[in-house]
Amino acid sequence: RAAAAMSRHSKHSNDRAYYTNKERKDAGFAGIRKDVLGTDCFLPFGYCALSLKPAKDPVVTPEGWIFDREFILEHLLKQKIEKQQEAKKYEAQEQKKARKDAADRQEEETKELENFRRVDQGLLSEDDRHKRALEKSSNTAEAQAAKKLRQGELFVIDKAEFRSKSFWAPECTQSAAPSELKKVDTTTRCPMSGKKLRVKDLLPVKFEVTDQKMLDEGGGRGVYCCAVSKHPITHQQAVLIKPSGIVMLERLVEDCVLKDLRCPITNAKLKGKEDILKLKQGGTGFAAHNEVEAKSFSMIRSWSADAGHSPGTSPEPASLACIEGADP
Repeated sequence: RAAAAMSRHSKHSNDRAYYTNKERKDAGFAGIRKDVLGTDCFLPFGYCALSLKPAKDPVVTPEGWIFDREFILEHLLKQKIEKQQEAKKYEAQEQKKARKDAADRQEEETKELENFRRVDQGLLSEDDRHKRALEKSSNTAEAQAAKKLRQGELFVIDKAEFRSKSFWAPECTQSAAPSELKKVDTTTRCPMSGKKLRVKDLLPVKFEVTDQKMLDEGGGRGVYCCAVSKHPITHQQAVLIKPSGIVMLERLVEDCVLKDLRCPITNAKLKGKEDILKLKQGGTGFAAHNEVEAKSFSMIRSWSADAGHSPGTSPEPASLACIEGADP
């Protein structure tokens, strides 16, 4: 009986007046989620990084990313048009600011000329009598209206001014000024690496097809092979011989290329190691080949939002919501 009366000390005890760490994770409020990615989550070797299909006219960037020429050119063109439009908006903003500054300077110059003219004609004076006369003439209408008001009444009631500051009047709701645009970099960049990329930087690639029937049916892993050994390329590191566009395995470069600095297929001359470009490897579901574990941290509500609420009660609406992507 004594043991039955004791409170539970396991992870499943939920009679506390606050949320435990496990209860928050079970409810999805906060925690790190892990998942193991399968082979289907990775792009096979030789596939376009934009269309996610075997490239019909493959090209490679200086960083080793493989694209289909049609898709990468379309992406670069769209990127160029968007950047030009942003640049035009920035130029319009700068021209508007320049016109405003010129108008302000013109107004200041006009004001200085008007003051000089009034001083020159004797309309302004340092004498206090002239100042009192100017103040009296400007406040004549207000002074006459003040005589008609009883004690405690407002001096002037301007409904238009009150309405302009009203939050509940939709036609007079205050709006924030548009954020200032920054100068736009019109350089086109690679969609995968984010580095500068021009059309002339794209290098043509000549893939050796392992199974033409597989390629016609949509492709698959190992659809391309090494041009020297004829072994299918799945996760192995492959390189591109720039002068010829031939793709081969990296482990064969030292024996077949670096000795004579010539392409083993076309006999094209290489300038040096800079003519050998490493290509991005194809992904697999094996941890030995690439990173297969994905992590995500989710934070749906803050700790203060749960204060005062027991697990059995309904908490208030979430005060903090943020979802972070997978860790690199």
